[in-house]
Amino acid sequence: METKAKIRHTGVRILITVLCMLLFKVLFEVSQRFADYYFHRIYVSISIFFRAVLGKVPFSVGDVIYIALIITGIIFLLKLCYNLIKTKWNKVVELFLRGILSILGLYLAFLIFWGYNYRRNSLEKDMGLQVTEYNTAQLYKLADTLLQQVNRYKIALGDSTKATNPGPDSARLFERTITAYEQAALKWPSVTYKNPCIKPSLYGRWLNYMNVGGYLNPLTGEAQVNVTTPGFLHPFTICHEVAHQVGYAPEETANFVGYLVADNSQDLRFRYAANFEMFMYSIRQLGRQDTTLAGQLWRQAVPGVKADLKQLREFSEQYRSRVDVYTAFVYDRYLKANQQEKGIRSYSAVVGWLIAYFRIR
Repeated sequence: METKAKIRHTGVRILITVLCMLLFKVLFEVSQRFADYYFHRIYVSISIFFRAVLGKVPFSVGDVIYIALIITGIIFLLKLCYNLIKTKWNKVVELFLRGILSILGLYLAFLIFWGYNYRRNSLEKDMGLQVTEYNTAQLYKLADTLLQQVNRYKIALGDSTKATNPGPDSARLFERTITAYEQAALKWPSVTYKNPCIKPSLYGRWLNYMNVGGYLNPLTGEAQVNVTTPGFLHPFTICHEVAHQVGYAPEETANFVGYLVADNSQDLRFRYAANFEMFMYSIRQLGRQDTTLAGQLWRQAVPGVKADLKQLREFSEQYRSRVDVYTAFVYDRYLKANQQEKGIRSYSAVVGWLIAYFRIR
């Protein structure tokens, strides 16, 4: 095919891809029935299929795809630069359009396989909760309640005076997460989890420089966990990522679902991890409103809880770099582009869900 014909052909494909995205946008805007059908049928079918297939692969296919995309992008840029230097303008236009088509194709796949879940706002209905504004007194009560549970679980685990040692290996934790979701689904059917697919990230310690504990690959539906972080964090991190797989995209809702599942588990390590994470969110929020109250409350933590926080801070300090700042900036923009107005601060919005939950508990 001649270069000009390829340009026309690529242009037509770009137009079709854009029209598909516009069609989906209109359908989501005007038809709640279509939105519900996507959330509960289309996405569920796609995610279950991917997990059924890729769950049998022992490594993260999504991580390999990321590497392949980076290599492909570098090769593409080299070709584009070469043709610019050679002033082969028709070839430059063709490559440029192919690049746009590839980006649009990936973005459409992202939306269909995962991204449209950011429009899902059914958690209040699923859980029977009413989330409202809260005041300092309610925030203090929540933080105090969570701290009491953190202290109790820390004592029950037998290490109330020292930092938590690494827990069970990741494979065992993955199995226990699946069990936790099976137990939680008996209370909350909307968290039913079929065809589990949870894997350690191939990037390991590199993720620590970006302050990443886990993530969902939107193109493959795999849940990846950074197993090089302090072990006591892993149970909640895994439950959070599985909440994404179930279809809860906003970070605050994934945090809340992850908390419900982990706190409902029979494994004390899961309960401790869930309540520790939520206590940290709530006391940080309290500290922004009243540093004195936050300090008074923190002094009530048993020594082992303080030792875990010290361990976490020392770990974070090891990997502190400018990369973390840039990653946080990019991720903040990504979340805001996907209807999470608070950006990276969306994680802490789980506090409102917790107050509503403890109100009716």
